[in-house]
Amino acid sequence: MKSIDINCDLGEGMATDEHIMSFISSCNIACGGHYGDGNSVRTALQLALSHGVKAGAHPSFEDQENFGRVFRDISRSRFRESVTQQMQLFTQTAQEVGVELHHIKMHGALYHATAYREDFSDWLVEWMKEVYSATILYVPPESLLEKKCAKNKIPYMREAFADRYYDAHGKLVARSLPNAMITDYKIAARQIAALVNEQKVTSIAGISHRLEVDTICIHGDNLGLASSLEYLVEQLKTEGIYIA
Repeated sequence: MKSIDINCDLGEGMATDEHIMSFISSCNIACGGHYGDGNSVRTALQLALSHGVKAGAHPSFEDQENFGRVFRDISRSRFRESVTQQMQLFTQTAQEVGVELHHIKMHGALYHATAYREDFSDWLVEWMKEVYSATILYVPPESLLEKKCAKNKIPYMREAFADRYYDAHGKLVARSLPNAMITDYKIAARQIAALVNEQKVTSIAGISHRLEVDTICIHGDNLGLASSLEYLVEQLKTEGIYIA
C-alpha cells in the first residue's frame, strides 16, 4: 500500500464541504481574496478540526467577481499587503478555533503567477522567507517557484491535480478550453494512481509526462467529482493507495 496527501480547496461557499472533509487529508481555506470572511474561515476550520484534516491558507487576488481566476497586474507592495491581510484573517481565526497552520497554497490566477512569473515568484519567496519561513508551500512541480523554494530552503510540497487534464509539457490545460476538467471519479482515480505508482501523467494528446508529486488536489467547486469522492477512495484502494 502507498499513501498520498489529497487536498481540496474549501471554504468557498459550496454546500459539499462537510462531505468532502471525510475523504481528504489536507484542505486549503479561502481567506477573503476570491471568497470568504471570518465566519466562512471559522466554519471551514472547525470542520477540518473535527475531521482531523490539516488546514492551510488559500490566498488569492482580491477578485470575488471572477473567483480569483483572472490575472491582476498588481505591484509588489500591493501583493505583500494583500496576502498579509488574508493570512492575518486565517491565522487569527485559526488561533481562536485551535487549529495550527499546516501550509499555504495560492489560488487561481495568483497560483499560476507565483509559479511561473519571475516577479511574482520572487515576491512570494521573499515574503515567505520573512514571515512564514517554516511553513510548507504547495507548488506546481517543475515550476519556477519550486526551483526558487529549493534554492531558498523554503519547505514545499509538489502538487498535481486529480480533476484537471494536462498538456504534453506537464502543465494544466487552460480552464477556457472545453477539456480542462475531469468530473468522472474513475478517470480521476486513474490519474491519481498513475501519479502515485508511476510518477507520470498522461496528456490529452496521449503523451506521458513524468511528474513527481507529494500532494494531489481536488477542487471543492468541482461538484460532480466532489459528490462521488467515496467511490474515488474505494477505487484508489483497489490500486493499493490510501489517503494520509
